[in-house]
Amino acid sequence: MRTFPRLGDDAVSEILGALLLVAVISLAVSIIAVTILSSVDTSQTPSLSIIISNQSQNVTISHGGGDPLPAGSYRIYVNDIDRTASFTPSPDTIVFKAGTTLTYEGSSLPRTAMVIYKGSDGSEAVLVRKSFS
Repeated sequence: MRTFPRLGDDAVSEILGALLLVAVISLAVSIIAVTILSSVDTSQTPSLSIIISNQSQNVTISHGGGDPLPAGSYRIYVNDIDRTASFTPSPDTIVFKAGTTLTYEGSSLPRTAMVIYKGSDGSEAVLVRKSFS
């Protein structure tokens, strides 16, 4: 029986297998890391038309159309003071949707009024700010 000399390449398949395994694991870890770390912020500020007016000491805020604001998801400031609880009907109990009007009866002339939206992620955005002369 004739024997052939060894060429010294009997471990090549094991090395290639190990390198291929490392490459597959690195690719899997990279895909998982990109998926987790690149999460997109899906919270959006609502788009709506808000009309703010005043007559003497009273401030009226009307929803002119667009996205509704769920009850408790917005605050109303008059003269830079949170007056949300002083509006009727109470913004904490009603959905602010098209056709809804909120009224505040103050004791002095208002200088400013603004509506601030509170997102589900804790972020806040000023929807409208109006200064009265």
